[in-house]
Amino acid sequence: MTAKDYSSLPITYREYEFSRDFPVLLMQGIQITDHVDFIHFHNCIEIAFCEKGTMTWNLENQYRQVNEGDFLFLPPFYTHASFFPPQADSNVCCHYLFFNPREVLAPFYPKGLPEEMLWFGYTDFPKIFRKAVFQEEAGLIRLIIRAISQKEDYCLQKVSGLLEVFLIRLYRWQQERLKDSEEYTVEASRPENLRARLFPAIAYMDREYARELEPALLAQMCGLSLKQFLEYFRSSFHQTPLQYLRAVRIRKACFYLVSTEDSILSIALDTGFHSHSGFNRTFRGIMGCSPQRFRNEKRGILKSAPKYAPYKASGQIGVEN
Repeated sequence: MTAKDYSSLPITYREYEFSRDFPVLLMQGIQITDHVDFIHFHNCIEIAFCEKGTMTWNLENQYRQVNEGDFLFLPPFYTHASFFPPQADSNVCCHYLFFNPREVLAPFYPKGLPEEMLWFGYTDFPKIFRKAVFQEEAGLIRLIIRAISQKEDYCLQKVSGLLEVFLIRLYRWQQERLKDSEEYTVEASRPENLRARLFPAIAYMDREYARELEPALLAQMCGLSLKQFLEYFRSSFHQTPLQYLRAVRIRKACFYLVSTEDSILSIALDTGFHSHSGFNRTFRGIMGCSPQRFRNEKRGILKSAPKYAPYKASGQIGVEN
């Protein structure tokens, strides 16, 4: 496939609402096509397991090939799309799991998930996991798929436990891959390692995005001097902490614009902006349109096109194109 320019493809937002009785959704894709029609992102984690065939994925405008036995782990608000291109063996299948860890693992963590369990929201990592290296993790996914599709006894308990083990294994893999270095060496200066070192500050900004945050406080959280913190941050994210915080606020605002009836001024204030005009200016600079236009367009998509509509399900198998 010839990669299309990212800007030429429409971007849609899919909000998955999960039943409290079974906060995991399993879907299946079995269609063959020769192109991607649209890019989308979710409000939850997606695990995609390629059961049969060879897939093409657009991951934030980077096209990658995924083979049988590989899986993807995509964090919330990560833009992507996928399809099975025509191939000699047309027997293709991909399973998609959608879930929110806070909901699925709530019985195991009554006081809330520890921050390290949410590492995927704050650090960069490869989204494709190859079967040759991650056989055990792929085995856990297979067990989850089987438990849901066959409606096994104590299905939710089994699935929740398996997902917890899966997330912990990926967290430990991430920690091993991004071991911190006390010295600013060539290895430590790699962007992915810097992101791991900056994890406490990133996690705090994601949680306390509406507050006015001092760089010195963020540096202290990471055990760095202010100079080191600012240098590491620029090297890792190619922007200042304030610019990053503004982007986090706009991302949160996008969610509220689509999923609530709150006024734009209310959303602006709730996400840390002090005025309607300042919010509009920052939103337009990052998203390329006004907050009102963003809300109207996304709602128009959800209302007019059923395949873009929010999925409300309770563990059943559906089909995602």
